[in-house]
Amino acid sequence: MAIQIKATTLLEAIHYLLNQVRRYNPNDVAPPAAVIWTDADGQWEPIVPQLQEVMPELLIWGEYDPDNMQGPAIWLRCVIDGMLDIGLPSRTIPVIYLPRVSRQRLRAAEECPDMLKPLVELQYRGIVWTQRNGKDWTVEAMLVSQDALGLDVAKDRQTRQAMLVALSQLAVTPVERLRGKRLEAEDFDRLMLGDIERELLLWINDPTSTKAAWGDEKWVAFCSRCQADYGFDPESDGELVAAEKLGLKEEGRWQSLWTRYIEGPTLYPGIPDKLRRAKPASLVFDDEPWPDFNEAEEASLRENLSELEKLSPVDARARLKVLESRHGLRREWVWAKLGQSPLAIALEHLATLVEVTARGIGGSSPGEMAQLYIEGGYQADHAALMAIGSVRTTEDYRAVQAAVRSMYLPWLEDAARHLQDLIAREPLPNASDAQPLVTAEPGQCLLFVDGLRFDLAQRLITMAEARQLEANGTWRWAGLPTVTSTAKPIVSPIQNQLDGEQLGEDFAPRISESGTILDSNRFKRLMDEAGYQVLGPSVVEQPDNSTARGWAEEGKFDRLGHTLQGKLAAQLDEQLKLVLDRIQRLLMSGWRQVRVITDHGWLLVPGGLPATSLPKYLTESRWARCAAIGPSTYVDVPTYGWYWNKYHSVAFAPGVSCFVRGNEYAHGGVSLQECVLPDLIFSLSSVPFTVVDILELRWAGMRCRVVTDATSGDIMADLRTKPNDPSSSITTPKKIDAEGRVSLLVPDDTLEGTVVSLVLIDQAGRVQAKLTTTVGGE
Repeated sequence: MAIQIKATTLLEAIHYLLNQVRRYNPNDVAPPAAVIWTDADGQWEPIVPQLQEVMPELLIWGEYDPDNMQGPAIWLRCVIDGMLDIGLPSRTIPVIYLPRVSRQRLRAAEECPDMLKPLVELQYRGIVWTQRNGKDWTVEAMLVSQDALGLDVAKDRQTRQAMLVALSQLAVTPVERLRGKRLEAEDFDRLMLGDIERELLLWINDPTSTKAAWGDEKWVAFCSRCQADYGFDPESDGELVAAEKLGLKEEGRWQSLWTRYIEGPTLYPGIPDKLRRAKPASLVFDDEPWPDFNEAEEASLRENLSELEKLSPVDARARLKVLESRHGLRREWVWAKLGQSPLAIALEHLATLVEVTARGIGGSSPGEMAQLYIEGGYQADHAALMAIGSVRTTEDYRAVQAAVRSMYLPWLEDAARHLQDLIAREPLPNASDAQPLVTAEPGQCLLFVDGLRFDLAQRLITMAEARQLEANGTWRWAGLPTVTSTAKPIVSPIQNQLDGEQLGEDFAPRISESGTILDSNRFKRLMDEAGYQVLGPSVVEQPDNSTARGWAEEGKFDRLGHTLQGKLAAQLDEQLKLVLDRIQRLLMSGWRQVRVITDHGWLLVPGGLPATSLPKYLTESRWARCAAIGPSTYVDVPTYGWYWNKYHSVAFAPGVSCFVRGNEYAHGGVSLQECVLPDLIFSLSSVPFTVVDILELRWAGMRCRVVTDATSGDIMADLRTKPNDPSSSITTPKKIDAEGRVSLLVPDDTLEGTVVSLVLIDQAGRVQAKLTTTVGGE
């Protein structure tokens, strides 16, 4: 089922959809060369300059005009292929707008005009941006499509004409003002003539260009309205007087104008500079409207945060409470929406860190410590990551780093040393005293995610519930040392086929029957022999039968952690989305449940974990947080038995230190973050299945009329090219009415003759009945 996007304006909707089509997984595929935007009727031409203000990577096919990012096809090819440097933003995928060129014209290579032929090849190295049905995005489609804004717009000729005439104003009108009614020609005309607030903000934003674009008649009318409604004359007073009045929120109309501005501030990128220049010298009582005040407060906060590492944890927490009381309000200001208050945003998470680290984690046994951790202690890990991920510049990162280290590092150290003391007396489970074997139930797929720390698992659950998935979980201990070679086999169904006769340098167990060391190929063979359906990387396969058991792998948290170190924090949401996408695809492919398991957690402290000396000659292999030692070797650090053979000792760095300097990210040791593992089960909604049958289906042109025996209004009907894939819908899904009937219109007449499936779907999104049919009838 299509979901309307969240955008405050039409311009933001276009920007959002173009960003979505450019999303890709850099670990799996090469980036597309460019996005091709075809516009057969040139409908979007009036607002392309507006869109370029927020998308400097937007190129235009046309006459040579490099100052406006426009040029002929051969020039565009040279820019895309890196032969010309025109100052495109780095690491962004360009978008090429082709006015008055249809996708069909570009696709017909032999018939394509010579002036376009240099761009034909780009549609294979890049992406052609179209609607779901393959057609160009028109203005009307963007407004009414459920994949875009989902507005109710009349279909008559006058409305369509007025819509295009008013496009420049329509593009920046808040969408909420357009909802809840059928939009007709009069509504679009009113946008053109009556939105004085928008016009005034546009003029303050860029007075010279705006006046030139309006023409003399509109300028005279604008000045008249400003004098009557706002008490100032744009001609004689100028934009700085207007900006001062806007910032001071003088009288009711200026207060209303300020409210309008903060609804969509990104549409007016020039206003912050005008406010900065227009700030009155006299005392002002409202600091919010003035960006220089916010900038000064950010600088002050940066300085204060940078000094926290010099303080004790108790003093640092006290100081942060004072800073939060002073700066927390700025998170509600417009400058936070514009990304100009990153430290105020980070401060919210640092305030959480203050509360959680003040409590510490005690307990008289490893189990008690783990329980305290999963009941709330993990929130310190979450808060630290969120604070680090809130900032982008080096100076802001260092400020947050100082704040995090002041509280979080001592808290981690105390908890890790306490856990290490406890397991010296009460060891964690090992192969001879193992936790229950991890196996899949019939119809269940095990999804292994390397390095899914406990706090990330809680974020994953929240994200899944937002997608209407059911999620629940428990926890288990990791095996020692907490490295993949040791810990991954422990959470697999073949654990009981392995042992640890010898402790090798990579900590991998051996296969008991053959005596060979376990590697990835042997792991897959054992899983096959155990009756598991092993799914390839990033591949979704349907279960072979209703009792199939699956094994799949997803996620690159650990790989990215070793590569990016502290910068991993900014990548976590994207990686969690990829994992959740995989879970959802597995469930939609027919797996009854997906059980998510992992091998180990990790530590991440900006600025680096402390170092502990362990001479290399005392070890057989030395990793960041653990080392293999000989049976008669004495080392002055904690040692515990290897999971696969407790008589083989492994040395561990004390507390949260490392045997190697310079690590912000590390694992392999003993801490709650590394050892407490999530064990999660995801499923589609548990809404009871509804028995429903399709009694009759007939076509009247492109309209499909259906009769069912459904008695509940909770059943939806849809037409899909792939029955279990909601994104393959070719119509707008509708609810079955009280009489069990529904009518579905296929708006794209080019789909006539296409074989599709009529599906009936329950509240949980499950297909309850399906019937193959041909669009338009046989």
